[in-house]
Amino acid sequence: MSTPVRPAAAHGWRIGSLAGIPVYLGRSWPIIAVLIVVVFGPNLSRPDRGASYGYLLAVGYAVLLLVSVLVHEASHALAALWRGHPVSRIVIDVWGGHTVYDATRSSPTTTALVAVVGPLSNLVLAGAVWGVRALTTNETALTLLGIVAFANLLVGLFNLLPGLPLDGGQIVSALVWWATGSKGRGLVAAGWLGRVVAVLTVAWFALRPLAEGRSPDIFDLVWPMAIAFFLWQGASGAVRAGHIHEATAGLATDVLEPLSLVAGTTSLVQVEAELAAGAWVAAADPTGWPLGVVDADSAAAVPTEGRDRTAIASVTVAQPAAWVVALPADAVLTDLIQVMSARELSLAVVVDEATRDIRGLASAERINAVVGAGLSRRGRR
Repeated sequence: MSTPVRPAAAHGWRIGSLAGIPVYLGRSWPIIAVLIVVVFGPNLSRPDRGASYGYLLAVGYAVLLLVSVLVHEASHALAALWRGHPVSRIVIDVWGGHTVYDATRSSPTTTALVAVVGPLSNLVLAGAVWGVRALTTNETALTLLGIVAFANLLVGLFNLLPGLPLDGGQIVSALVWWATGSKGRGLVAAGWLGRVVAVLTVAWFALRPLAEGRSPDIFDLVWPMAIAFFLWQGASGAVRAGHIHEATAGLATDVLEPLSLVAGTTSLVQVEAELAAGAWVAAADPTGWPLGVVDADSAAAVPTEGRDRTAIASVTVAQPAAWVVALPADAVLTDLIQVMSARELSLAVVVDEATRDIRGLASAERINAVVGAGLSRRGRR
């Protein structure tokens, strides 16, 4: 089956691949590169090296930082592959980067493992770069390698802070998930910790100058506030996702509606009973593959005298091949939602992963109603 995906251009510029995984440079990344050159260039300048020296050094730092981010994300991707999860892409963007992999059948162990290898790779890289720095005497190389080593150390430690959307938050989420058996509770707990980290980030950078007896300048506040905003947004998203996960903790079969699969050549008269009862009717091709659902309004508009000569294929709304979704018998609703979201489906024929028997039809409308009811119940507690 083919799976609808966003155009590759939507992820940025493809710059290569890793173990078959496409790697993209996000369209927002040049913003970071320009800021690095503008901010660090003047500070790295040397009167005896010419006006352009500092800016060239800053460009070198921007390139090495890109390599550091790639190492971080590559670690996530390779760990996910090792644990048996397909990885769709690696994207380097304004906030560093992200790795997209199929976590449908994940576990607390896998979640924690995939999360921890990212910052650990930065810490290892920091040590390696510092070791190389000890072997050189070139002043420019000493400066550049020192900056890169410090940046990787900072990124590695910062990402281990215990709050989502940081990698440390993923580890906390996995631990709570393992202890309680609820992935949703893990997301909520780590999300709230992420909010705490966001507030403390601003407080640290704003209050430290005051403790040193000076007023914080704009640079002391702009970057921390931008980082804190990103953290708060991600943390709040994690809390919402946790609540939704709790509301969708039931089996996927709980939202399925009855579906009659008949040949596309079947006449409307033969399925009138199902349509009158409000059931879904799907037309199948000669091999038995579901092609689409019968539109009840279009079927009702067919004159009575012609209904026995009208094939359901003529009033069927075609669906993409990817609308047939195979799930294990014990799949939870979250699994179904993730697949339908990834494939951009509003309707899905769900079949048993082992037997390929049709279990029923899932609709986004029905799922939204069930999730909304679950969130309302949680809100009244």
